[in-house]
Amino acid sequence: MISIDLDNKNEETVYKAFSVDGNESEALNDSYLELYELIGRDAMLKLFKYFRGDKIDCPMRLYRPDFIAELVNQTTDRRERAKIARAGGYTIKFIEGVLGKRRKENESEE
Repeated sequence: MISIDLDNKNEETVYKAFSVDGNESEALNDSYLELYELIGRDAMLKLFKYFRGDKIDCPMRLYRPDFIAELVNQTTDRRERAKIARAGGYTIKFIEGVLGKRRKENESEE
């Protein structure tokens, strides 16, 4: 018999009440099973709690171009600048475009 206190239920108590441990491949929807396998039960349940029903879009790049541009701007060595841009997932040409746009905006404010 499954016993769930609906006044105090949370994702973890339901997970336990449903005896999902060890039966994830049969119990979880495919997307959540994949998350379970990638990041583990606790992180999967946390994502479910905060984002269920939402579509999560994972951009191709982890870092914002402005952040990478700021790092690139700290060195004058062209090769080092290109390495930083590539490590962030951008081309140096794109990052230099971000820096150029920032310079123009700063000049127009003065």
